[in-house]
Amino acid sequence: MTNIALVGGGTAGHVMPNLALVKELKKRFDNVIYIGSPKSMEEAICKDKKIPFYPTETTKFHRRKLWKNLSLPVLLFKGAAQAKKILEEQAVSLVFSKGGYAAVPTVISAHLLGIPIVCHESDRSMGLANRFTAVFSERVYTAFPGTYRKAHLMQTPVRDEIFNGKPLDLFPNKERKTLLFMGGSLGAKAINDALSENYAALSDKYNIIHITGKGGAPLKTNSYRSIPFAENIADLFETADLVVSRAGASTLGELTALGKRVLAIPLPKGESRGDQEENAAAYRKLGLISVLPQDALKKDNLADVIDDIITKRPPAPAYDRRTPEFLAEELFSIAKMRHVGV
Repeated sequence: MTNIALVGGGTAGHVMPNLALVKELKKRFDNVIYIGSPKSMEEAICKDKKIPFYPTETTKFHRRKLWKNLSLPVLLFKGAAQAKKILEEQAVSLVFSKGGYAAVPTVISAHLLGIPIVCHESDRSMGLANRFTAVFSERVYTAFPGTYRKAHLMQTPVRDEIFNGKPLDLFPNKERKTLLFMGGSLGAKAINDALSENYAALSDKYNIIHITGKGGAPLKTNSYRSIPFAENIADLFETADLVVSRAGASTLGELTALGKRVLAIPLPKGESRGDQEENAAAYRKLGLISVLPQDALKKDNLADVIDDIITKRPPAPAYDRRTPEFLAEELFSIAKMRHVGV
């Protein structure tokens, strides 16, 4: 039997590309399982999608409060021991990592067990977990050239359902363009605040859908709808004429695959490792998105920037929909070659 374990978690950006592969992986592998953090986003999504999920102890590396990392070796050892048991019991032939701290215990165990590891990096620069994983990987894929030495280029897989969204009838004025504001799976205070400060100017011209993030209250007017979290993100993408978002690689990958107008407000370096600023710069260089740095947000300039972008023609979709098929086939080939001792 040839079985694969998917790992990657912490944010939707690590989980959704894995889910995009499941359909094609099931055509080739006997079993597809997911290993990640207990009571996590990945566990909830896998249960909803009926993907077998196995939890291990995981811990995040703290870049600022270094004293919080003192327990990291103990938790990693515990998580790796749990992962070892899962990998052996499920007879896993290959581990595929999309990064994030949730992947690390399983990568350690797979390496010690001699199970081949493959990783994919969606960001313009490689994250800490994938930098660690890449050292032990049979093959490394990146979405951008130059991200990692000797890497193979492969676009970030996008879920099929993203292409099947249906426009929603949310507002009485059908003639207005619709804006979608979103801050990623964890929300974004800077985007929420900017919308609040520019609300009068924007709501006078546009219909607005606002994904507030956790803690936000649903609100409904003739030109505004707010929700804490979107289950039907494909429908919202289809409804929107322009999306204002952070610059997570998975989100930008989905939006550019659809050919949407995008205004990216990347999480600045200092609040992150700078990956979103690099992602935004790379996509802007390709002519696929517009970018407004967070520190350039002013009380009254967001509406002006949106007014300019909304008049421009949307970019052509920038994605090969055969990507999940290509990547699944390569993963299966690697697993089979190792299985027969090639």
